[in-house]
Amino acid sequence: MLLLHLSDLHLSRYGERGDWSQPDDEEGWELVHQWQRWRIEGRRDRKGRPDKLRLLDPEGVVHQGRGWPGRKDEKIISRLLALAMERHMTSAEALVTNRPTPEDLHALLRLDPTNTNLRFLQVVDQLLPLGPELIAVTGDTTDNGFGYGLLEHYLRPWIERQRLFVVPGNHDTYEMMPRRGRRARIQAKEEQYRDFTHRIGNAPNAAGAYVRRIGDIAVVGLNSCNALIGPLSAAGEVAREQLVWLHELGRDPAFQQERLRLCLVHHHLLRMPFELGRRAPIEVGMRLRNAREVMQTCSEAGIDIMLNGHRHHGYMVQLPGHPMVVSSPSSTLGCKSSDRRYVWLLDLADRHPYPVMHVFSDDPALNDDDNGDPGTTPPPAASGDDPAA
Repeated sequence: MLLLHLSDLHLSRYGERGDWSQPDDEEGWELVHQWQRWRIEGRRDRKGRPDKLRLLDPEGVVHQGRGWPGRKDEKIISRLLALAMERHMTSAEALVTNRPTPEDLHALLRLDPTNTNLRFLQVVDQLLPLGPELIAVTGDTTDNGFGYGLLEHYLRPWIERQRLFVVPGNHDTYEMMPRRGRRARIQAKEEQYRDFTHRIGNAPNAAGAYVRRIGDIAVVGLNSCNALIGPLSAAGEVAREQLVWLHELGRDPAFQQERLRLCLVHHHLLRMPFELGRRAPIEVGMRLRNAREVMQTCSEAGIDIMLNGHRHHGYMVQLPGHPMVVSSPSSTLGCKSSDRRYVWLLDLADRHPYPVMHVFSDDPALNDDDNGDPGTTPPPAASGDDPAA
């Protein structure tokens, strides 16, 4: 039984990362050009001279602002139109209704190599043929609450068989920027995520967690996305109610008798050694505030393997007396430690499953043919410190 661990897909309206709130300055803009509900607007200075141009999508979100030189307007407008056409082709809705061929996908990625919607299609094309029976997504499915439909469409077979497991990430539910209407945007994102979990059969219980059983395997999902009141923090915390629930679950004889117990959480439980990788990972404002308590509760409940995402750093750590921790890099943007794109595969049929790194690239022809079969070629293990973040 092969499990595919994905994380931090950062799907969005057009595959671009960023804040999708609408602009505050609405006065003084005039329509200069329009295409497929995309608008190019211009604003003049106090003397009536052309000053600025901006490109807005059909939802009124600004994608790019440019100077308005007054001369050679056609060149500036052409560039903005080219951007609009590119974004139009990579919208989540367009990629659902009109999936590009492998050749077109490769060409689009050459124009926009970090487009997460397009890179998700690479995941679909290159990894799903491996035949995973279970797929786990440890948070940040979206970049700002948009794009769930893309995952629902392409992972529909796993949803229908109840073999897709997700937990929320800070990008799915947080609104970090302290601007007007922040609370309303947070509420809207939380509602969008809640609706998504109901559609895929992953709705949490009253405590905010869930447990699903597949044969003799139990999968637990914890919600670590409890933001601080203050802005500019991506840190999290697993609520007390969830830990009490997990403690009680660990005492359930049926849960104790499961052959294998997995737990999904978004925020990382372990500090990664700063000497590991090309550059030090950022910890401030990103950590799991009660990591020690979460790890202790999981250990006492008999959890065998913890899966997390969040920092885009991939590693696995086995500390004595604790669950194995498998941290996934971003499945679309890659690993910050190595700039490689890979996912973890676990063969859950093994008595002691061990994560196997499966590397892939933007060009399928360049993919490494030496990826090991699950359970046969284990990757090197990273050494971790105490379970605290």
